[in-house]
Amino acid sequence: MSVCCVRNVKIGEGKPKVCLPIVGQTREDILVQARSFQHFEYDLVEFRVDFYEDIFNQKNLLSLLKILREDIQQPLLFTYRSKREGGQIQLTDEQYLELVKMVCQSQLIDLIDIELMSGNALVYQLVEIAHQYGIYVILSNHDFEKTPQDIDMRQTLEHMEIMNGDIYKIAVMPQSYQDVIRVLNVTMEMSARLNQPIVTMAMGKLGMITRMTGELTGSSITFASAGKASAPGQMSVNDLQMILEAIHHD
Repeated sequence: MSVCCVRNVKIGEGKPKVCLPIVGQTREDILVQARSFQHFEYDLVEFRVDFYEDIFNQKNLLSLLKILREDIQQPLLFTYRSKREGGQIQLTDEQYLELVKMVCQSQLIDLIDIELMSGNALVYQLVEIAHQYGIYVILSNHDFEKTPQDIDMRQTLEHMEIMNGDIYKIAVMPQSYQDVIRVLNVTMEMSARLNQPIVTMAMGKLGMITRMTGELTGSSITFASAGKASAPGQMSVNDLQMILEAIHHD
């Protein structure tokens, strides 16, 4: 597995990198939340733009991104999460394309999340746009109802490699501890097989252990909460960092 180096953060090496999500609705809420992160230890920030009330106002969005870029020294991940994958709103393909093009052209972000479910043609176009402007791509796929069969999870990650992403992410909903073990096993297998870093998690309380064990299994990023969580099962950043350090071995 290769290492993806973003602003000197080596994703795919050592402890899984801790990402804090910004999920505020207003400009003020977003900036307050982002500035509160200075009290925590973390590696990346994710701006969940689907929570932002002014997502359709280009000028306001770019202005906000500029301030975030000035305030945040760590890598900045830009994520629009669609309603069909657990987000707040559903954009049309045209709106999604325009949004990605605008933020990549701005050069105010380091990484962008692109949903694999958008379809091959659109995903290919979005990945090409991001790479044209030097933005790393996290290809993502979420299942909030179940944990797919092992072969399906493998095929999803392999498909992400075909689509030329830089990091491959899957998040699933376990119904049993057996599901959680399957996620851990697939992660270990595919992190050794694929060329790029992968990110996996079983959501909810049942899957919480998958957010802690990335150094053992090969999941390279873990998401934590510094206030409001962006997905079910996120731990507080302080608790997670303590556990990651305990597991870590030099």
